[in-house]
Amino acid sequence: MFPLLANVSLATDQTIAATRLMLHIAHVDGAQTAEEVALIRLFYEGAGDGGAWPDFASLQPVRPGEFSRAFGDPAQRDLVIAFCLMVAYADGALSADELSVVAAVAAEIGMPAARVDELLALVKDHMLAQFARLPDAASVATVARELG
Repeated sequence: MFPLLANVSLATDQTIAATRLMLHIAHVDGAQTAEEVALIRLFYEGAGDGGAWPDFASLQPVRPGEFSRAFGDPAQRDLVIAFCLMVAYADGALSADELSVVAAVAAEIGMPAARVDELLALVKDHMLAQFARLPDAASVATVARELG
């Protein structure tokens, strides 16, 4: 788990909204990849409390402006944008279009642009920390350059 977000919780409707925002990010480059879907599904199904949640396959990407007031707490906004950034990176690269859409989503839900930059740096650091456990240092260095 992304350490900064360990103590953040979302209500059911917020979790569904966050999932739909991530699906929106996954569609930016055309079709969503298996890696993006797996990460989004893990987020969604991991948040379930055993209640009657909509089936993951039934969720659709968002319409612009749909969730502008859904995340009142700054920590909730951090969680949503951090996961959107992770989804954007899930296929191996964060494209300029993906970053632009994540920034637009962040602005829509009330997050300052400077905070998006901070979260982007934290997500990169987190991803590198996960790769740093690998025995092949050259591969880790290559990934670090690509995250750039």
